[in-house]
Amino acid sequence: MQYRIIITKNNKKKKVLFKGTEISFARKKYFKYKDTNKVLFSREHIAYKKVKPVHYELLLVKEWEKGDIPFSGRDNMGRNVEVSDINKEWTILEKCNYYFEEKFSVFGINKRLTSIEIIKDILLKKHSGLLVKQVNYINNKLLIHQNNEFDIVICKCEKDCRKLYSILKDFYEKNNLNNIMFTGKISNNKKNIYKIIKDKTGWDEFKLYRTKSRP
Repeated sequence: MQYRIIITKNNKKKKVLFKGTEISFARKKYFKYKDTNKVLFSREHIAYKKVKPVHYELLLVKEWEKGDIPFSGRDNMGRNVEVSDINKEWTILEKCNYYFEEKFSVFGINKRLTSIEIIKDILLKKHSGLLVKQVNYINNKLLIHQNNEFDIVICKCEKDCRKLYSILKDFYEKNNLNNIMFTGKISNNKKNIYKIIKDKTGWDEFKLYRTKSRP
């Protein structure tokens, strides 16, 4: 009997993590993957061609046999539903959500950063003579201000931007940090904010005003 542990992306196979023939070892591997899957900012959107929601799951499956009982789980509405392979190749034994750490583009930095790296390398970075940092956001762009300069973190959409802002704020509050002001969504003086972003980046108005990383 063949067993596999796979990751699915929007209900389609993305990656095979394990292949084996012993159910006890397969279950042990499955629960290890499940228990060690910890992230700070889970990826909720993808930006291939356009920005759209994404959902990952971790599955333990076995070769399909006649008489197998379909896996029973809950949908997004909390309703009990049966889940089975319509091609009758595999039977689901275990299923749970799986999370990938999101990464963000930061203007002027040639690699994408996780939220942990943004905290470590930007939010907590020491600046000589700095009294107070300020964090706010506009559309899908999170701004971290310091010494008349600022960093721009580009998120895939406004929802991700709000989530990243909340994560940074929660970290600040839980660790009793000083000298950082969180001022939320920018609603006043937008014209000036757009101007200083344009002066820094050289972006055209289309990219400047849009609310997603993809048109």
